Amino acid sequence: MGDENIQDLSTEQIIDLMESGLNMKFSDEQIAILKNDFTKPLLVNACAGSGKTTIFILMALIAIAEGKVEPNEILGITFSHKSKIDMGQRYQNFIDQLEDTGLNLNGGKPKFTTFHALFYQLLLQNPEYRSSKVLTSYRYFIRDLADQIKHPSNIITKDEMLSEMFDLNDYMINQDLTSDGILPRSSEASLTKAIKIMSEYSRQNHNEEFYADYVDVIKKYQVLKRENGYIDFNDMKLLLLKSMQTPQYLQYYQQVMARFKIAVIDEFQDIDNLQWKIISKLLSPETMKHLIVIGDDDQSIYSFRGSNPKFILNYKKLLPNAQKHNLSTNYRTGEKILKKVIPLIKKNHVRLDKELLSGKKDMGKFILYSTKKSGFSGDSKMLRHLVKQIRDKKINNDDIAILVRYNSSRMLLADWLANQQIYADINNIGAILQNNIVYRIITELMKAMWNDKFEYFSNQANRIGFRSYKDHTQKVVKNQDLEKLSQYLKFADQYNATTNTPFKRTDERVKVYFNSVQRFKTRMQESDSEETRDKLAKSLIKDLYKAAQKLTDRYFDYMEEKNFMSKNEVNDIKKYLEEELSKYQSIDDFFLAEEQKKAILTSRIEQGRQTDRIQFLSLHQAKGLEFKYVYLYGLTDKEVDRASKVLNSWFPPEMAMDKFVQKWKLVYKQNFQFLENALKSAHVDKYREITNNNAFNPINLDKTLKKNKEFGMFYDLYKEIENYSAFIEEERRLLYVGVTRAQKELNLRIAPDSNPLVFDLALPKKNPKK
Repeated sequence: MGDENIQDLSTEQIIDLMESGLNMKFSDEQIAILKNDFTKPLLVNACAGSGKTTIFILMALIAIAEGKVEPNEILGITFSHKSKIDMGQRYQNFIDQLEDTGLNLNGGKPKFTTFHALFYQLLLQNPEYRSSKVLTSYRYFIRDLADQIKHPSNIITKDEMLSEMFDLNDYMINQDLTSDGILPRSSEASLTKAIKIMSEYSRQNHNEEFYADYVDVIKKYQVLKRENGYIDFNDMKLLLLKSMQTPQYLQYYQQVMARFKIAVIDEFQDIDNLQWKIISKLLSPETMKHLIVIGDDDQSIYSFRGSNPKFILNYKKLLPNAQKHNLSTNYRTGEKILKKVIPLIKKNHVRLDKELLSGKKDMGKFILYSTKKSGFSGDSKMLRHLVKQIRDKKINNDDIAILVRYNSSRMLLADWLANQQIYADINNIGAILQNNIVYRIITELMKAMWNDKFEYFSNQANRIGFRSYKDHTQKVVKNQDLEKLSQYLKFADQYNATTNTPFKRTDERVKVYFNSVQRFKTRMQESDSEETRDKLAKSLIKDLYKAAQKLTDRYFDYMEEKNFMSKNEVNDIKKYLEEELSKYQSIDDFFLAEEQKKAILTSRIEQGRQTDRIQFLSLHQAKGLEFKYVYLYGLTDKEVDRASKVLNSWFPPEMAMDKFVQKWKLVYKQNFQFLENALKSAHVDKYREITNNNAFNPINLDKTLKKNKEFGMFYDLYKEIENYSAFIEEERRLLYVGVTRAQKELNLRIAPDSNPLVFDLALPKKNPKK
């Protein structure tokens, strides 16, 4: 076919040539999208596994074939480097396959990029940032930043405080809630007001001293970056937006972006306020008039880091005259699996309407395991099935994945598998058992008493008697470099004899446990009988564990009471550790085995040398991936229980205030006790403020809400319940993402402590035991 004829081809004829050249048969939905004439904005609402990257590349190729644009006039923006690479490879593969069709598709390539890479490239054009280096983590300056914390917590370490501070900072920046990158907008002049606002964004309850330190830490971080010529990922947005306020820079950036006649934003459900604010100013008005956004509101799962699903949900307000086309067919997940998850996702009130169909009819296997045991259990039928599949030579280990909601679930199972000589890449060194805070507290105190090591004792002193006891231990040693715990205890005897200290009894308790362990250790080493030595060694393991537990009971009780730690998770780890210890005749053998296990679990090189491996991912990490065999594990009721779940049914997100009031009155009248239990389970703190206010009359609510103060309190309650209801819907979306990673087989365990949202799945009525 000659070039003169190609230019006269209709869109339908080009589509036919592409079907032939790519050996594909496009669905009616795909064809409707491929006929896009680029005169209006377009939302492609693409369900999981529907081939959204493929449809984007095909749209680009058709625009090129029709002569609407040159390849280098197309911009594709995504969120991850992996997706960017996938776009480029997919584009080149299609070009190669279509070479013999006669379509003129050569002459350059579209620009595929991530938001961060695009913003960074533009920022480098500014002389002020031209020599800047990229800083990937605040931890590069962790010592200097820790020094800015003048009010250490009694219950968490400075390291943990910094982590929470930077999580808060990331959230505010991504949601465009701050103009200076430190304090909430409109509150910069008042720290008191800023603290009130920030406490609403933070996931934990902190005092004012925490937020005062937060300000000092972030200010110091900004200074350190400037002094060392660094910019981080947030700077790529904040600094670019700031420089765009200078007309000459804005004009320059817009000139650079003006070449792009077609722009596509992938994973649009993940965009944050700041990214939209910037990109909508950078692209030309003409390009914005036919902007293409591709995403799936059912996979919006990153609100914790600032992503805002309102953009995809309210696309009509965002993009006037926008069209919407659906991609409803999932070509990844077998129909027998997909059918189980459809009732779950359809329970969400806030979502775009679309059908969910499977391109794999009558395929897939959904295996449900039920057990009466809560917590981790190494003898479960699901785990036996997992081990069997991993060791099956016909199955590639890379085709199997375990997906979990929380790190604690990943941690215990990964350790148990390592005991079976199966090593997991858990994509997070901090999530292995040996790095877990509960594990380290117990084992380091055991090491301190067994090996007479002051360092281990000092590391965990604040877990014995909080920070005040840690400070006491430092006063006792007076900056001396001690090696032995026994040395500290001698100094403590002298210090407590001459000083009136409230920590005398704590020191005495440590001494009692330490002396008991050392006494039995000596007896064991001096015994001539091997049987006696073995008996004493076994007994010593139990004594060490009990001593470490007794010394830290008060700390763990407090952490659980204040919701800094989950009681179930702490108990699971302690129970697992106790069972592990019971397998050893010698505590030294246990410590050695744990070090060897840690060395493999923290090294990808070592994992690669192992015969049997497994991929361990959080549900968030698994998004965008697919596996033949998927195990959903550890879906517990940590944050959603059966009582709190009902709040989503009563008060869905985006419910108007007047409707909320009417529904509240109805529910309160019919079953106020159930309502109170639901609010308590959801940790809705505003309700306590209302019940403690004598002026608030829940019976005569209309009269109460006429008072300004009481109306304000009730409005705050309304917003808190709305946020929790939105959280439940995101948890449903997260479970939907997990299920739709599976191609051939989905394995799910149901236990008494399971997340109640799993019962929104269409579960089989009869389940195999365990």
